[in-house]
Amino acid sequence: MLRTVFAILASLTSIYAIVCVVRIILTWIPRATFHPATKFLSSVCDPYLDLFHGIRWMRIGGLDFSPAIALCLLGAVSTILSHLANSPVLKLGSVLSLLVQTTGSIVSSVISLLILLFVIRLIMIFVTGGAFSSSSLTYQIDQMLGPVVTSISRTFAGDRQISYKTGLIIAIVTLIVLNLIVQIVFSLCAGMLAGLPL
Repeated sequence: MLRTVFAILASLTSIYAIVCVVRIILTWIPRATFHPATKFLSSVCDPYLDLFHGIRWMRIGGLDFSPAIALCLLGAVSTILSHLANSPVLKLGSVLSLLVQTTGSIVSSVISLLILLFVIRLIMIFVTGGAFSSSSLTYQIDQMLGPVVTSISRTFAGDRQISYKTGLIIAIVTLIVLNLIVQIVFSLCAGMLAGLPL
């Protein structure tokens, strides 16, 4: 009976996570804000998602990655509930391993998204032939990414003046290496914790 309850709760948590993803995607579509279905999703998801908006370290430049934490937490809860549905014994090592995996997943997702945005912006530079454009979209992207690109490239270039394109390339390579290191370290830690006899 208890296993069935855990299985149902795991399914409901997964469904709620999917609903939250839909809500997040709809925030990117300005006209969808006033649709009744969007208002319903807002009333269901926003109280939970708003719990994570105040996390300052999840804001990089003009980008807010706090929804990633909210979704990863739902995923972790769903995984724990699924584990309880299949096995009534939950070891401390398994829980700690899951927390480390979730944290690593959040960090890796944020880094991967930044890499994707930097690559898109770099492609835009190659297509247009210049670093900057009068397009409002390009301007907004540069306003969000500029501080991050500057911080990363300054680490390697020091006070030397470099082009925005070079800064993007330095940032992309740096983040790819950092992402690999993060994945290896978190995977090793999770594996060691999962092996604990507790």
